[in-house]
Amino acid sequence: MKKKALICMALMLCMVAQEAMALRIRIKVPSGSSGDENGVVNWIIFAVVAVIILVGAYYYLGEFKTTLRLVFGGMRVDSKTTLSKDQQRKILLSAPYSVQSKLLMNSVKTGMQKEERYFTLSKEWDIWNHETATRVLNEQKVAGVNRYFEHIAEAFKLKEQQAVQQYLDNTFVLKEDAQACGKQIEYAFKEVGNLVKLGIIRDDADFVRIGAAAWDASRLVYLARLCFESKYISEEEMWQFVDAADEMAHKSITSWEDYGKSYLIGCVLWGGGRLQVKMQSREIKKLTDNPKSLWNSIPFAK
Repeated sequence: MKKKALICMALMLCMVAQEAMALRIRIKVPSGSSGDENGVVNWIIFAVVAVIILVGAYYYLGEFKTTLRLVFGGMRVDSKTTLSKDQQRKILLSAPYSVQSKLLMNSVKTGMQKEERYFTLSKEWDIWNHETATRVLNEQKVAGVNRYFEHIAEAFKLKEQQAVQQYLDNTFVLKEDAQACGKQIEYAFKEVGNLVKLGIIRDDADFVRIGAAAWDASRLVYLARLCFESKYISEEEMWQFVDAADEMAHKSITSWEDYGKSYLIGCVLWGGGRLQVKMQSREIKKLTDNPKSLWNSIPFAK
């Protein structure tokens, strides 16, 4: 039964109970006594309360399960996964998202509740169906934070703001691209010292060497899994996007350790503040330092 139908039923029963209490509806029962009449009224009230509780439980069960997962979920692994080691390796590209949201790390299914999945895709990504899903996923393949990284690397060589601005003006045809790249360069210059302080990178050269591909790859696999689980794309389409993310990650990254660092660099270029980067660095450490983490049992290399 649909939620709306259950809610309508509960409202109707509430109205019946209200009338029963206000007008003391006379219901024919075998004894005909007023005590029996009061008993019937009480039973109506009890029934209404029971239905309201059931409707509430049905409506909020998903949110309750989500809360339990986020509080007690830990690092979730599907011990019965049917995926091969290589398929698990590809799914593990979304581990930064999985460990934050307490999702299953090594299976196609995420374990996210249907209502939460719907909210995440529709409200945060504007994904409602197959058309919007494939559009957003294809955009993520080519329009992530890493698309300007070669220009950010050049900016680190130039260093001076005037020289960087001149480089942007000479490089980009569209003003919007120059501004977007300039904003990422601003974030990079501002936060590179913090990344060094947190022990994520050693210096500017380390920042440039590692890059930000993991941020885009992780998001792409995470989104592809959610879209497949919501039946917006087929399993074949999902693996196509996962494979694209796999290629993206392996162009410049050679280990899970650098992949985690690359994700945090991507977070900086995306505009994540110091507190957010610090919190996410703790989640990445769970993946790299915990002996039970699948990052320590399934190699990053293809």
